Amino acid sequence: MIQRTFILFQGDEMRTILKEWDQTIKDKPKDNMFLVFTVNGFTEEKLNSVLSLVVRDYPNINMIGIHQRASHKYNEYLRVSFCLMEKSVITPFSYSFRDISEDAAMGELSDRVKHISNPACILLFAAGSSTKISQQLGIFEKTHQIPVAGIWTADFENVESETHYVWQNEKMRRGIVGVILSGKEILVHTEVLTGWRPLGKNFEVEVRNKGSEISIGETVVKKINGKNAIDIYSRYLNIKPDEYLLDNIREFPFLLKRDNELISRIPYRYDEAGELYFLGHFRDDDIVSFSSGNKNSIFSEIAYKVNRFAEFVPESSFLFGSDMRQIFKDKELKAFQNIDENIQYIRGKGQFLFHDGIGGTHNVSSVIMGIREGIPEDVKHVDYMDVLSTTDNEGVVPLADRTSTFLQAITDDLNEAIAKAESANKAKSSFLSHMSHEIRTPINAILGMDEMILREGVDSTVKSYALDIRNAGVELLGIINDILDFSKIESGKLTVIPIEYKMADMLRDLYHMIKKRADDKGLQLILEADPEIPEVLYGDEIRIKQIITNILTNAVKYTEKGKVWFRIKIENLNPMEVVLNFSVEDTGIGIKDEEKNKLFEAFERLDEKRNRTIEGTGLGMNITQKLLKQMKSSLNVESVYGKGSTFSFTLTQAVRSPSPMGQVNIEERRESYKKKGAAFIAPEARILAVDDTVLNLTVIKALVKQNHINVDVAESGQEAIELVKHNRYDIIFLDYRMPVMDGIETLHRMKELDGDPCMYTPFICLTANAVTGAIEEYMKAGFDDVITKPIDAELLEKKLRFYLSPELIQEEDIDEEEDMAEEPEDTGDLPAELKDVKEISIEDGLQHCGSAEGFMTALKSFYDSLKDNIRIIQENYDKADIKNYTIKVHAMKSSARIIGANELSALAKDLEAAGDNEKMDVIVNDTPRLISMAESLYASLEPCFMVEEEDVSDLPELTEDEWNDFIVTLGGFIEAYDIDDLKMMLEMMKGYRLSKEYEIIYKDIKDAAKGPDWQKLSELVALK
Repeated sequence: MIQRTFILFQGDEMRTILKEWDQTIKDKPKDNMFLVFTVNGFTEEKLNSVLSLVVRDYPNINMIGIHQRASHKYNEYLRVSFCLMEKSVITPFSYSFRDISEDAAMGELSDRVKHISNPACILLFAAGSSTKISQQLGIFEKTHQIPVAGIWTADFENVESETHYVWQNEKMRRGIVGVILSGKEILVHTEVLTGWRPLGKNFEVEVRNKGSEISIGETVVKKINGKNAIDIYSRYLNIKPDEYLLDNIREFPFLLKRDNELISRIPYRYDEAGELYFLGHFRDDDIVSFSSGNKNSIFSEIAYKVNRFAEFVPESSFLFGSDMRQIFKDKELKAFQNIDENIQYIRGKGQFLFHDGIGGTHNVSSVIMGIREGIPEDVKHVDYMDVLSTTDNEGVVPLADRTSTFLQAITDDLNEAIAKAESANKAKSSFLSHMSHEIRTPINAILGMDEMILREGVDSTVKSYALDIRNAGVELLGIINDILDFSKIESGKLTVIPIEYKMADMLRDLYHMIKKRADDKGLQLILEADPEIPEVLYGDEIRIKQIITNILTNAVKYTEKGKVWFRIKIENLNPMEVVLNFSVEDTGIGIKDEEKNKLFEAFERLDEKRNRTIEGTGLGMNITQKLLKQMKSSLNVESVYGKGSTFSFTLTQAVRSPSPMGQVNIEERRESYKKKGAAFIAPEARILAVDDTVLNLTVIKALVKQNHINVDVAESGQEAIELVKHNRYDIIFLDYRMPVMDGIETLHRMKELDGDPCMYTPFICLTANAVTGAIEEYMKAGFDDVITKPIDAELLEKKLRFYLSPELIQEEDIDEEEDMAEEPEDTGDLPAELKDVKEISIEDGLQHCGSAEGFMTALKSFYDSLKDNIRIIQENYDKADIKNYTIKVHAMKSSARIIGANELSALAKDLEAAGDNEKMDVIVNDTPRLISMAESLYASLEPCFMVEEEDVSDLPELTEDEWNDFIVTLGGFIEAYDIDDLKMMLEMMKGYRLSKEYEIIYKDIKDAAKGPDWQKLSELVALK
């Protein structure tokens, strides 16, 4: 490999340069070259004129370049670097983001790399202040394991600027260009030159809502540590946002730690809302810190990496520098020129480096890539003192360097102290958790044996002792559970998991849990709940019960006589959410003012002398406050010492059923799952269900079967639109998340159809995204209602009754007492092999599907489509197509949960969230586990659906002409979307014996028809 680099100031020097280059490679083949250039300030006409001379002499040369605005006339230049590959292959690429999206471009580039033998590295140039490519490049590199290095140019002051662009045959203001170098002989070495060291504390980053439009920058940081992002500069640097902001902050870049790599960034822009605009990808959970660097630390790092680079002995070198690092540019460039005098230096707004599964987009660092063909014969050693002077001053060290050194030393001391404190805290939490688990085992055994004594013992004295053992054991178990929860909170493992729940049921459970304790002390427990509270809410029922139980238990514990009031009232209510105020008031001993601050401290107990006989750990209120913090609330305390206390908090819960819960009947208990008959039938009603997951459609059909409702189904928005053109529906259920055309787009297109066939049709959104903001978005988009997955049969029936016209509904007479007494669906009809499938909860599957028949139908549908779904997820992952990857894992999450594959569903849910929040490390780490888990489930289910092969030896063999007629006929049915005739033809084929070749094709067609997958069917027929 040969590289020569030249610089031009006028342009007409190119003729001389071409002669020099031709002389350099005179004995070499000239058809395997590429040119890398960087240009400042040349007009487009001038640049084309110069490059045309190159093309004239070397018509097959591949050229990529980058252009930036020159600040002064005398700064205009063109630096060109010719590279000749002697043993390798050059593959150029170019994608304009006016013509193709970033995701699609990276998908195409990924496909291209797959078909290249021995891809070794990529040089890539990007342009555009609104280009978003960092995330995709990270996935691309991890998938193909080839290093990617390059530069990014953009104008943040004038986004329509014509002076910042990349070039390959023509200029491109928004897109990427580059070359893929491939060959067995290619060796690559990369380095990031930074020198920045973390300074001070860490900060949490909050990015702008993913759904909002970001026209400038790759990421907009909205908040840092909960405050407007821009405020951090006034707080720590006393810098106000003005035209000098970038000049004032460039010595204090943020450091982002990602995959054990420190990535340096400063913003290029801010807005009136205090948001900061960055090149490079941030996530909501990212942690950043300020950083600083003095010349000594920066030059020492450069020197170390220069020596490593020299030992590689590069044959070509590319140094990508930063506009924000100009102070170090001459030193860096000189250091590397001492190794490779033909190094190509290119500066820009951002620098890429992705290598060995790590990396990112920098903008206050430099990136270098060295390339060679073959192993070097000798290794060059360079002493950095020959090429770098660590300081320009002798004697007095500049104040800035002394200050930076001092701040870094203080930061190191503080970090060491924090690390020791965290280590001690982790050791304490680990010990508590371990000991708590160790104690739980014998306690459970003691309580179990004690229960046997209570059941079988006859002696009243023994029973009395046994009751004392049980009470003490339960108390101890409560303490152990508190310690476990405390250790989980300390380690960050205790999370809020929202579900749908009925408020009245939860209040009854709480009342009965505390009532016995209150009765034992002669206290009156009073429940006062607003009857207008919505019937079904969405939140973490278990944690809410834990919070209230802690407060009620304390109230009873510290009250000797009188009453305990438990009140719940509405503070604010709208169709989407309700704000509830919970309060517990007692007539107990109260809290001294000076001890209120100790209330929420771990292992602290109040008024120890007075309360020494009252049992407890002092953890309950600490856990309660931390749980409330996770729910964005806090516990308020009002107390008069000697008279009593009131504890209160507010919680916002999403509304799932707005019907008022009414007066809480504390004598009622929760009903367990039982099979119930339909409350009504509607044989004249017709609904449309649209979902890209066949299993979800199967479940809907099974759930409304008992209501005798006619159901049409579609697996895509386009298919649904075609059905709506020719049919009138009483209700349309639309899945929100579908590939190609999502639920909202489908809804809008249906409402825009000629003749407005959906004018009076209610639209109900089907979604697994149950957060309040998302549901508001769906309602604003035009949906009439929302149902979350997995679909609750009772709730679905309520929605059907509400939205169907009254004349369509026929009431069913149901004997309520008989219905209540009916036993759950008998699982005896299920295949015996299913009981061996450990990955599935049969009970959950039955509950979600409504019956054994519905469960088996859903399970068969899931099984039939699982292999294809695994393949598609893998393909999207390999192509770094995160949008469609997220859609497919979303579908797997829903369908797996419906059949009771809870572990698979939970992992798919985590990966869906990772896709939505662009957590690439989670996707890369956990996707193989998802694939493996799904394949294992498929293998476990296989015995349940194995069909014995039929003897076809007596059947007539299908001739080639008959097969061709069959394919042509199928093609006609597919074009007409005629599923009934298509299935009839497939059924007819069972009467023939097929050759091995035809059998494989026939099976593929049958599998595609199960959906039906019309696109795949068309492709299969076209190929055959």
